[in-house]
Amino acid sequence: MFYDDDLIIGRVPKKVKERTKENMEVYNMTLYDAFQEATREFAKTGTELWKAWYYDDFRKFIPSVYNSEYLDFSKYPLKYARITQ
Repeated sequence: MFYDDDLIIGRVPKKVKERTKENMEVYNMTLYDAFQEATREFAKTGTELWKAWYYDDFRKFIPSVYNSEYLDFSKYPLKYARITQ
């Protein structure tokens, strides 16, 4: 799979997108692994992106790597959706 800006949706810092692209193109990582590593490195603690990394649930940011049935957030809610700091 090759990187495309349309693969990542939502508000994601530019550093995360750039690192994801680098991971996919240089190190031949999958989108999920590349995004997870970039998020671990650059997401600020307490943000929604950091919570997605912490709970290992990136459905809101990279839905293309998940089965479509799990993208129904009313049936399968995000683990971090109701958590506030």
